Amino acid sequence: MSLAVRVLPGLAAAAFLCACSPVYVAQVAAGHAGLLWRSRGIAAVLRDPAVPAPSKEKLQLALAAREFAFDRMGLRKTRDYSTVTPVRGAVTYVVEACPRTSLRSYQWWFPFVGKVPYKGYFLKARAVREMRDFVSRGFDARVGAVAAYHTPLWFADPLPSNALDGPSGELAELLIHELTHGTIWFKDDVDFDESAATFVGEEGAADFLAQRFGPDSAELKDYRRGLVREQAFSAAMGEIYDRLAALYAGGASEAEKLARREEVFAWGRQRLEGIGQPLGEPLNNAAVLAHRLYTNDLDLFRALHERNGRDWKKTLPALQGLDRRGPFAALRRLVAENI
Repeated sequence: MSLAVRVLPGLAAAAFLCACSPVYVAQVAAGHAGLLWRSRGIAAVLRDPAVPAPSKEKLQLALAAREFAFDRMGLRKTRDYSTVTPVRGAVTYVVEACPRTSLRSYQWWFPFVGKVPYKGYFLKARAVREMRDFVSRGFDARVGAVAAYHTPLWFADPLPSNALDGPSGELAELLIHELTHGTIWFKDDVDFDESAATFVGEEGAADFLAQRFGPDSAELKDYRRGLVREQAFSAAMGEIYDRLAALYAGGASEAEKLARREEVFAWGRQRLEGIGQPLGEPLNNAAVLAHRLYTNDLDLFRALHERNGRDWKKTLPALQGLDRRGPFAALRRLVAENI
């Protein structure tokens, strides 16, 4: 199950390693270097008699999910997540911001990846400081916890050890989501990149669980129940987004929009509580967009995959081959052509 707004499933994190500020570069480079320095090869950990059996089982599952992603799905083979590094809590934190009467994310620019709607920090206090700066300037802003990330650099990204604590399906989804970024990445279009990785991660994890444990296994059933909950959460967040979009596009004054959006947020909190999934953070434009980043037009990806006979070695190349100037529009045309 994707943890979306509550805990982000991951980011393409050259944004953590490159930026204009030397101070920023130094702190994120040190944080990433620390993860690499503490990492150990999973194969070596599996031979260590001091490692508990449950941890070894999850590590074996992680290796199997990687192999499935590479060999059965056709994701690009890398050394990523062949090592594990000790992590407590979130691996890092991202700041996201948005104007108070608009649903257009504030964008940062970084080498390699281009424009992205988030900025990462390894120290939560620094992320909170930047969030507060945005709030003081009249933006909505949030800090989100990140469970794992993927870099496009030559270093092999390690698997955070706390990823082993959750259910098998969440571990498989996390790995396949992050590995998808190494195969499908459209510069300056993170909305597409993250939605594609969400779809591939969820469907790929379900396929992996069915192969490893069986189509009627408890592991697959538990994972699918989690996806149903996530879909209900996504639908509610989508309704909040639609109400806000209609309000902000209307002819009301700025002051009227600011007042009326509080009614939408109050309604949204009740809607989420009604399905038993309160947000767990202040509801504002930045929080709404943070979730939408991972769930935009997933039905388009699903339609393409179904028309390809659920064959990943057809679907992934089709996604890679989309027009980079507008991959969502290209995906819509491709799906429409096949109707």
